[in-house]
Amino acid sequence: MEASEVSNRPLHNWVGPADRMPEAEVALRLAEYLSERPGFGGHVEVAIDGASVRVADAEVFDIVGYLAGAGWVRDAEVMGKNAWATLYRRGNATLRVHSRSGQGDVEAMMDGRRIIAECKKGPLIKKPGSPEYPLLTAAIGQALLFDADETDLLVAAVPDTPSFRRISEAWRNRPRLRASGIEIALVSRTGAVFGLSV
Repeated sequence: MEASEVSNRPLHNWVGPADRMPEAEVALRLAEYLSERPGFGGHVEVAIDGASVRVADAEVFDIVGYLAGAGWVRDAEVMGKNAWATLYRRGNATLRVHSRSGQGDVEAMMDGRRIIAECKKGPLIKKPGSPEYPLLTAAIGQALLFDADETDLLVAAVPDTPSFRRISEAWRNRPRLRASGIEIALVSRTGAVFGLSV
């Protein structure tokens, strides 16, 4: 498994739930990682389902707080009802957060190649019933169905935990998964991403 370089930027003080990584966090951390890689095309799109942010009156994930803590600044007016759905800028990189369906959760250009990722939440602690299997299976299945070109890199992204790591190491060598070209990315709260070829 290839290990990424950990970002040179200081870790921000945003703290997520200790027992799980929400899907929006997985997507934003992957987007940040891509924005810091050599060959990054300058812009990344992140699709966030409103239910990943708020359920009833309970906030699941504070997108604005997370991005502000990571040094991203709003670069456009908010369009629509979601205060988090807009364009952000950090250095030379831009990141658009939106809630349009029918796209990858994260899309960016790297060295002229489109990266399309399906992201899933996951537990950070051991849970009965091994929810990691259906979560990773769903991410791979959805990535397989993207309307993608032959040159696009398809990614299934999940939190970096011992359980997800064990499953992904076993599945990466399965002939059909290798033939699909789908890569499994393990996204860490440290800013590192493991398993990507970019």
